[in-house]
Order: sequence, then C-alpha cells, then structure tokens
Amino acid sequence: MMRNKIHILTFLVLTLYPAFIAAEDRSGVTTIETVIVTGERPEKIQTGDVDIESTPIPVIVIKKEDFEGKIEELPELIEKETGVQVRQTGGLGSFSTVSLRGSTSDQVMVFIDGILLNDASGGAVDLSTIALGDVEAIEIYKGATPGNLGNSSIGGAINIRTLRSEKKPHAAASVGYGSFNTKEARGYLCHKPNEWDYLVSLDAFAGDNDFEITNNNGTPLNNEDDRVETRNNAQFDQFNALGKFGYDLSKNSRLQFLTQWFSKDQGLPSWNNSPVTTASLETERNVNTLRYTHDDIQGSSLNFSTSLDYSKKVEMYDDTHGSIGLGNQKAKYATSRYGGNIYLEWLAVTQTLSLLLDAHHEDYGVENLLMYERPSNSTRDSYSASIQDTFYLFEDSLTLTPAVRYSLISDYLENTVDVWGEPGDSTSHDKDYFSPQMGIKYHPVIWLVFKSNLGKYFRIPHFYELSGDRGFLVGNPDLLPEEGMNFDIGGEINAIFNTNWLQSLSMSGTYFQSDVDNLISIAYDARGIGQAVNIPGAKIQGFEVGMKIDLLKYFKIIGNATLQDTKNLNENRAFNNKNLPGRWGQTYMGRIEAVHKSFKIFTEYIYNMDLYYDTANLLKAKDQEKLNAGLSVQIDPFLITLDIKNIQDRKHEDFNGYPSPGRSVFLMLTYKH
Repeated sequence: MMRNKIHILTFLVLTLYPAFIAAEDRSGVTTIETVIVTGERPEKIQTGDVDIESTPIPVIVIKKEDFEGKIEELPELIEKETGVQVRQTGGLGSFSTVSLRGSTSDQVMVFIDGILLNDASGGAVDLSTIALGDVEAIEIYKGATPGNLGNSSIGGAINIRTLRSEKKPHAAASVGYGSFNTKEARGYLCHKPNEWDYLVSLDAFAGDNDFEITNNNGTPLNNEDDRVETRNNAQFDQFNALGKFGYDLSKNSRLQFLTQWFSKDQGLPSWNNSPVTTASLETERNVNTLRYTHDDIQGSSLNFSTSLDYSKKVEMYDDTHGSIGLGNQKAKYATSRYGGNIYLEWLAVTQTLSLLLDAHHEDYGVENLLMYERPSNSTRDSYSASIQDTFYLFEDSLTLTPAVRYSLISDYLENTVDVWGEPGDSTSHDKDYFSPQMGIKYHPVIWLVFKSNLGKYFRIPHFYELSGDRGFLVGNPDLLPEEGMNFDIGGEINAIFNTNWLQSLSMSGTYFQSDVDNLISIAYDARGIGQAVNIPGAKIQGFEVGMKIDLLKYFKIIGNATLQDTKNLNENRAFNNKNLPGRWGQTYMGRIEAVHKSFKIFTEYIYNMDLYYDTANLLKAKDQEKLNAGLSVQIDPFLITLDIKNIQDRKHEDFNGYPSPGRSVFLMLTYKH
C-alpha cells in the first residue's frame, strides 16, 4: 500500500515538472532586507533551506558564535529567547523539553537538517540529546511551520542546522571542566578542496550532577525534617559524532551524505532522592540522509532537491527494583523510521513557489525484558504534500505567503491496553487533514516591518498515549487528535545610527493567540494510574517584547519579556478556566555585554513566575531567579571562557521534586584555525 502511494506522489511531481520548466526566469529580486537570486545562492544557503529574510513567520536564529567556547546545552541556550520556555528534571544532561508560546512540548516539532526527530512512539523530544558541538545555527519558528519543513505543528518548530564545509580548511577543538565533575571535549574538521568536501565532528560530554539539594522529606509544610543532601543517581555520559561527505556533480548539482550517531547513558533520580535508586535510561540514535540537489535546471529558475533518510532510536529503560515507578520494570523501546521527500522551488520575479512531497514509514517495538512477553509492535505511515507561494508586491514592500498542507496518517497498533491494564485488541485507522496557513509581511519603510500569521494545525496522538506501554500509563485507543488555530501579529524596528554613542537599535512586539480543541492531557485515578484523555480545549494568548541596543561601541544591552495567559477549557469545574500546568505565566531576561579588544564580559538576569505543577492549580511552583556572568579572552588562536551560573545559589524546580543545581562554575579552552 505504501509503495503504491509513493508511486502516486512521484507521478504528481513528474506531471507538474513541465509546468515549472515553462516558467519565467528570475534573474534577481531586490527586497528591503535581502537580495534573492536564482541558481547561485550564498554559499551556506542551500535549496530546501528556509529563506529567513522573507518568511513572515516569527523566527529566532541563534548562530554558532553565540555559544561557541561554552559548556552549555541546547535547553539553557534557547530558554533566554522570547516565547521559549524549557523545563528540566535537574542539571546538565537531564531530561529537557521545550514549550513555544504556551504549547505543550509534544506540539513542538524538532528537526536536524530538516529530518524530524519526533517519533510516533511518543513523548516530546528530549533536548538534552542534541549536542551543540556540530551545530551551526538553531532556527526557532514560533506558532507556525514553514512549508520547507514537512510537518505542521500547533506549537511551532525548531530546526537544528549542522555545520557545513567551506572552501578553506577549518578545524576547532575545545576542552572544558566545571562544577559537579562536568567534562566536555569537542572538535570538528572540514574542507572543500575541489568537487569533494567532508566534515567530521565529535563531542563527548559527561557529569556527575552531584549538587546539593534540600530534601523536604515529603513534608513541604514542615521545615523541621528538611535536610541538605547530595543529588543521587543523576549522572550522565554522552557521545555524539557527525560525518558529512559531498560531491559537486556540476556547477548546479550536488550529492551529499550525512550520518550522525548519538549515545547517552544517564541515571534517573527518584523524587525523594533515595540513595539506593539505580534506575537508568540508555539512548542510542542514528540519523542518515542522502540528498541530491540541482539548482537552476536548464536555466528555468527551477531548483530541485530530493532526499532519502533512515533513522533508528533505541531506549533501554531499567528500573528493575521499582525505585522510581510503579513496580519493577525493564523494557526496550525501538523506533525505526525511513522515507524520503521531493522539494521543488520555482523562483520568479514576483513570487517564489515551492512544493514538498513527503512519505515516511515508522516501526515501533516494545519488549518487556522482565516478563519475557512477546514484543508488541506498531507502525505508522505518514504522507504529506505542502504548497507554499510567496508573492512580492508593491516593489517588495508587501509579502504574502499562503500555504496549505495535506497529511494522511495510517496507524496500526498491536495489543493496546484497556483501563484495567489488560491486553486488548489490535487496532488500525487512517486519518487525513488539511492545514492551511497565511502569512503577511509589510515593510512601509526600511527600518520598520509588520508581520502576521494565521493557520490551522493538528497533532496525532502518540503510541504510548494510545496503547499505554510505559509503566503506570494505560492506553486510550479512542483518543482524538488535537486541532489548533494559531494567530499572531506584531512589528519590528531595526535602525542603524552609527553615531558615537548609539550604533543600532532593535525593538519588537508580538501578540499571539492559540485555540486548541481536544487537548490531550494525562488524568490519574485514585490508584495513581494515568490515562491520556481529551479535554474540550484550551485558549492561550500573550504578548512578547524584545529589545537590543548597541551603544558607545563597547556595550550591548539585550532584554525580552513574555506574558501569557493559558486557560484550560474543561467540563470539570475543578479544572475549568485554570492555568494550564507546566507553563510560566511571565518570563523576563536582561543581559549586558561589554567588549574591548580581545576581552568580553557579560552579566544576565532571568526571572520566571506563575507556574503550576497541577491541573487544579493547587500546587504552585516557586518563582525562579537566576543571575549569571561570564568572561572570555581571545588570544589567537585560543579562546578562554569562564562562566558562572546561578551566582546567588538559588534553589529551583521545573518539575515538582526535581531540583536544579545551585551556583556552578565552568571553564573552557577553545582552539580554532
């Protein structure tokens, strides 16, 4: 069945191909912010990449120079941005999830070079499993997903762009050490001597996470039995390797292969910090992609890209002694995913039209290693087609970007589990969706831009929500998909002055709103057994602002704030109109940098408030307050970086019972050639 559908998608491409070939040339269109050209692109922009300058979608781009030379993870790097919230179970290397504009972490799609990391097995992508050593840039799309990425999402998307080879040979290596016996070593080498090019990157990261915590002994209202302890069983050890190999078949055509390997072994602490806890999680992930691109085919202003990819993730969860879950558990979860896509892009004088066809198959298997039961297996076939058109009007001052996606999802679930924990019948079902979206970008003057987006999105339930294969969670095969409507409108000011005291000024403000139907939430019964259920919906609205000032040639001031109201629209009076759990209602960040010659020093302040752990809003988290500082010195070809985090030694929790480290110090030495 899948093979036939792939043949149909291929037929559609071949049918549309002559129409694209007959299109007009696009020799070059000048916009307010950038120049868009046909065929020859800037060296690091490839066919299939999102055009950051022309997209109306609110996007944040974090470049390598913003985190190079630091012992820092993806979660703590992105949490400083507007509309972005991260929750961790405590310390570097711990389980970390992201929320964009009040979304759930399951509603955020995460990609590596356009390859989706979210899998049908379930759960949000653990950001701690994405190493920064081979990352060139991080793109955060809030509230909408570009047509270049195959999957739409209610929350938005994060695309991790890995390093790309350059004509001159480049090499870099870093070693670092810090608090709690944290160690990191990373390095990469790349070169493009002629038609051939290669890039190899390695990253090893480990830590004990044995920081001091205050254990309230399960009695938060009684301080008499509180005691200071060392965090137990929170250690981690991970390794990441990336290889890229490319060959230019001609001036406009290229073949490239990417392979990435990630492995991680981490301890899982218990909520009461028991010293006898031995639970662990081992993760291995391999991503492979073969991509062919051909730009400006026969001088037709048509760019083409196609790719095949295969990925596999294996997780080994071991709680043999039942120290953190309900009962003794030891299970192996294996997910394999393969498929491909075809991307076509036509560049005309007044528009850019793109088409993306995507087909993937996913196998998910669960094996109980204690009960020696027959492994249960489930599959998901997904097919999608997206068309996006960008119109440049009124001398490029107005950009309209309509897009529509069609998605077909076909699931087969083996041995679902009912509410009593007994095996049920296998099920299968097909669902399809249309997801239209519209974006507008308006430049009345060169230093001012307005953006607005409106779109409809959906999320299919994960296998663990449907079949209940993880510990104390039972399945609900009758779950309905989430469906959402997102809207945002805002403006940006980007002015360059180049005076003696003020060099540049950037300011932005955006209002956003999201309405979600059939929101999936976990409900627990008196036995502590959970089940994923649909609630009627949720309404999320908020405002985010940002500012950046360069002054006196030496100083940079950065500030941002996000205020959001997340309401649960539930039929149960105890939960109706309550704040959705796990989201901060207010977040603030301020940063001051000073640069003089080879020296750079900074200090930043982060404040988060109004987060509830529970659906009924009876358990409120303490406000978070962090003060960080750092110093770097460039002594060519070396960079020395010192970072001090949480200077005030505040004790925080993102999840109830899972504290974060207090004051910590990290030192890193980087060589770059």
